[in-house]
Amino acid sequence: MDLALLDGTFYDSKEINNRNISEVPHPFVTETMDLLGNEPKNEKSKIKFIHLNHTNPLLDSLSYESNTLLKNGFGIAKFKEIISL
Repeated sequence: MDLALLDGTFYDSKEINNRNISEVPHPFVTETMDLLGNEPKNEKSKIKFIHLNHTNPLLDSLSYESNTLLKNGFGIAKFKEIISL
């Protein structure tokens, strides 16, 4: 793959609060990072998270969560980003 744009609606369960998790049909970013965490860095660098909910801490580029995600080799799509394939 050249690029994978993956659902990043919710970073983790803290954003869901008291809702039944079975009612939320989105994988958490943390689950995806765990699932793909052992992939080589050059493969993880092709992954960008999109569709971030307004409560998602990845929207804040200075947040602990954003820094953790980037440190682990993944990316976050930017608003109006143009991707050439």
